[in-house]
Amino acid sequence: MVCVGGLGYNELFGFREIVMTQTTLADLQNKAKQWRQDITFTQDVLGKPFTFHTTWGIFSPEKLDDGSLMLLDYIDFRADDDSIDLGCGYGVLGMTAGRECPNGQHLLIDKDFVAVEYAKLNCQKNGLTNTHVQMSNGFYHVNKDKKFSLVMSNLPAKASKEQHYLYLLDAYERMEVGGRFYVVTINGLRDFMKRSFNEVFGNADKIKQGKTYTVTLAVKQ
Repeated sequence: MVCVGGLGYNELFGFREIVMTQTTLADLQNKAKQWRQDITFTQDVLGKPFTFHTTWGIFSPEKLDDGSLMLLDYIDFRADDDSIDLGCGYGVLGMTAGRECPNGQHLLIDKDFVAVEYAKLNCQKNGLTNTHVQMSNGFYHVNKDKKFSLVMSNLPAKASKEQHYLYLLDAYERMEVGGRFYVVTINGLRDFMKRSFNEVFGNADKIKQGKTYTVTLAVKQ
């Protein structure tokens, strides 16, 4: 016999009887104390460990998402890059740039204040002194005089076409000549990314296509 939190009735599934029991308010309140604590995990990125603090409500809070890990495998990090992590979440792309490009400065931006707070915490906890985290809806609050040689983004699948174009157009204006813009998207967006990169940058290179995600690169010429 198996007891499962639920509605308080018995059901027979195959050869196993499932006894449904009501979850009480007190049970949920006790669980909530745990849910409100930071989620902490350590995971290797490009063969070296980072420790992350996250919370419920942030994208992929218990482990690094497969799209970001795939993107990181194909970025050409250069020691002197100045980078921006567009839509940073809790910070893995910008943190990796900070570690792999020690001579540059690295900006992490997100429009979600919770993500920004955890990205700041993670940069601090991992000893990254060449990173800066700020809240911004795309490039809206980014210093217009700042130029980047590397732009990285795990573009959200649910963002509108208009929002994606704004990301690309604003990135183009803030990039150095020769700067690289790497994105990872779900495969359903790969044709859109190829077309829109070609429209804005005049080029698009599909670096890697996997079962679920595609990494695409555009270079400012």
